[in-house]
Order: sequence, then structure tokens, then C-alpha cells
Amino acid sequence: MNVAANNRAVYPASAGEPSAGLDRLDRIGAIRHLAPHESLALEGDSANRFHRVLSGTVAGYKATADGRRQIVAFFFPGDLVGLTTGEHYAYGAEAVGRASVCSVPRARMRELSRQSPALHEDLLLALDREIAAAQERLLWLGRKTARERLACFLLECADRTGEPGEDGRQSVPLPMSQLEIGDYLGLASETVSRALASLARDGAIDILRPFAGVVIRDRRRLEATTDEGAHPPRACS
Repeated sequence: MNVAANNRAVYPASAGEPSAGLDRLDRIGAIRHLAPHESLALEGDSANRFHRVLSGTVAGYKATADGRRQIVAFFFPGDLVGLTTGEHYAYGAEAVGRASVCSVPRARMRELSRQSPALHEDLLLALDREIAAAQERLLWLGRKTARERLACFLLECADRTGEPGEDGRQSVPLPMSQLEIGDYLGLASETVSRALASLARDGAIDILRPFAGVVIRDRRRLEATTDEGAHPPRACS
């Protein structure tokens, strides 16, 4: 049994799984290139377009009552951004670093969905994944320690964008800052830094400097960290 599979956050994802339905969008949509932190969509705006990430990373965020933002998802190449059954975007979205997306008008998407059973099925699957992601995230954010949350996050990024090496290690690029990771995980950036250092001391990861990602040295050790709640938690110091 893979312990990590039961403890990792589920990200809104369509990447990593070949899809004739979604791939069709890349051929008909308008390509848009985004600068770092450039807005793609605003929360509450009319959801007149859907976007598929082609390169880079996009952050989905919600505005809080005190004017701050809470990152609710990171979207990687292949993911759909702004997919909703309502008439307005449920969250805002902006590029983390440089990114490119393929944008398709909602009316056109509906038309294509009626014409293509494969696309219709893929859209339903992507929406189901996004709902499941939100539910799972609420569960583990409320029950896991900082180390566990970070381990879940690193493993998910490894599965989505990691580059396996010949020696069994896996390079995991992280275009988001430690502040943005903390925003997503519900942690202060200082706590993210301490948790990273703790995982590095344990031999699970190496931290790339300047911070641009990690190298997973011992995946089993990192997977075990996602379930430390069954044991006395370690301090991230």
C-alpha cells in the first residue's frame, strides 16, 4: 500500500494523461503569454473563457475579507483554469512566473463539448478533480503538521513536473516562492523554510540554491513524512 497516495493533496489536474479531447483545444484556442504575476482572470468576473495551461505555472487564489489572498491551487501544464458550471469565476488566477495558456471562449467550448463525447468526458473529469482537490485540501490542511503538508506538496509536484535522474533522485522545479508555498499550505514562509531544512537534514531532499526547487533523495522517507500524524510530531526547527 502506498501511504503517500492516501495522504497527498489532490491537485486540479489533467496533465500527465494523454487526452484527445483536451488536446483539441490547443488547436483552436488563442495563445496568450503571461509575464510573472500577470492576471489571467479575476474572481467574480464573467466566466466567458476557459484556459488550458501550456507552459509555466498558474496560481488560483481567493480574496479574503481583510484584503489578503489565499492561494487555493497551482495549475501546471495541461490543467484547465477557470472551469466552472457557474457564470462567474470562483477564484482569480495569475501566472507564477512566465507562463502561456490557450484560451477558448465558453460558448465555443460548449459547442465543441456537444460535438465531441471525448471532450465532454474530459471536461467533466477535470471538474470532478477540481472539486475533489478542494475537499481533500480542506481535510489535510486541518489535520497535518507543517512537515506533512510540505511533504505532500513536494510529492505532488514531483509526480506532476518532476524530472527523474539516472541515480534514482528526482529533480523537482518549484517556480513559486516560499511565501507562495506557505500561502497555499496555510503556513508562514518562515515555517516553510524550517520545514524544508528539516526534511533536508533527514536526508529526504536537497534544496536547490538559490531556491528554485528541490531534489528528492529518498522518496520513501518523504512519503513516510506525509503520515507522521500517527506519531508524535517533530518540531520544524
